[in-house]
Amino acid sequence: MNLETAAQYAEVFGVLTIIGAVLFSWYQIRQLKQDRKSAAAFELTRIFQSPTFAHGLYCVAKTPEGLSAEEFEEFHQEDMSDVITLLTTWESLGAMIFRKELDWDLMYDYFAGAIVVTYLKTERVIADWRTSNNRDSFLEWMQWLAERVMEVEDDTPTLPAHILHKDWSPSR
Repeated sequence: MNLETAAQYAEVFGVLTIIGAVLFSWYQIRQLKQDRKSAAAFELTRIFQSPTFAHGLYCVAKTPEGLSAEEFEEFHQEDMSDVITLLTTWESLGAMIFRKELDWDLMYDYFAGAIVVTYLKTERVIADWRTSNNRDSFLEWMQWLAERVMEVEDDTPTLPAHILHKDWSPSR
């Protein structure tokens, strides 16, 4: 084999190595995104399992709609810290969804109903807090998130998972 042929083989080998590196990088990035999505899903389940969050959600769910901030605070008294934890969790999720740090579909499957219920129960309360604190951005991302969920559900009526996926079975 002469030097020119060896150089051509080396060039082909170099191109194949680069293609292999690109394919491997693509696979690694894809795997990293999947791992990140799985980690986010796990963290979302941990939120629901938090006693503070769960208690805040329970408290808000039993709240009559349309209460003023003063009535709301009187209604909840010693439970307000758990309620605030719930509200600020929705605030965080809203900002993360907007910035595409969390997957919309995953968030929707986990929290859509709870977010809408929370927002409808606290809409007037939030407006009162905004007015009294002269801060229109107070809980803005929670409102944004709830409104996006309600928009989706206006276009497509939501079906509960136990009805929508009643024929599902694990693949084997």
